[in-house]
Amino acid sequence: MKPFIRRSKKRGVSLIEVMTAVLITAIVMLGGSMFFASSTGQINLREQYRAASRLASQKLEELKAVDYDTVAVGEVTDSVTLESSSYNRKVVTKDIGSYKEVTVTITWGTGSQQNNINLVTLIAPK
Repeated sequence: MKPFIRRSKKRGVSLIEVMTAVLITAIVMLGGSMFFASSTGQINLREQYRAASRLASQKLEELKAVDYDTVAVGEVTDSVTLESSSYNRKVVTKDIGSYKEVTVTITWGTGSQQNNINLVTLIAPK
């Protein structure tokens, strides 16, 4: 008579369990990488808005610092490169009686992703 050999239950992980764990990990990592890529793009866009706002504010401060009579009425356009991005700046000055209204528009971007920011102020004689 053969001795009865009792087999103990094997411990470990099956191939299906390993594949399931790898799949779940891959899905989580893909979601995280998409979130990272999206947030990086938003950070870059916010930096460009900050730079555009700084350019517009700087131009307004320059115009406020000069004598009222030297602020020319009309439209002036120029290009500015700042922080590795190119910006177009348009300054429109209107005479509205005893004040001059100055509008600074900064645009940047290409194609369908055109962005802009507008700042408006009134300049009075000193």
